Amino acid sequence: MNDDLARRQKNTAIIGMLGVALAAGIAVAALAPEPGTVPLGVQFVINLALLLLGFRWLQIDSRQLDIRRPLWLNIGIVLLAAVFVPYYFYKTRPAGARLTPILMFFGLVMAIAFVSGLGAVLMTATQTGSPPPATF
Repeated sequence: MNDDLARRQKNTAIIGMLGVALAAGIAVAALAPEPGTVPLGVQFVINLALLLLGFRWLQIDSRQLDIRRPLWLNIGIVLLAAVFVPYYFYKTRPAGARLTPILMFFGLVMAIAFVSGLGAVLMTATQTGSPPPATF
């Protein structure tokens, strides 16, 4: 696979994950009956969308590096991504080039959480009857 095409496709998947996170924050703030509660169906759709986009990224990466992921690794990624995605990077990158993608993965997780929170704040701020923003 062409490296430039793979990079663009992987970037598109990451942007998609951030877009889903923003929409998720908005949806959760709009649909949650109480702060901190999310309807189960909404949370399922959000998680499924993020999972599919994450697997799309992994599919492109595996094809680019000509790597075949075993079924047990795919199952592990679904069940415990925080362990198995770094393991995937550790096993597929040469020594000396492993730490950067692992740290970037955790950075993406943090960015998704931040963007989701930003979406919730934006939605809450635009709802009528919302309290004024706190001043410091």
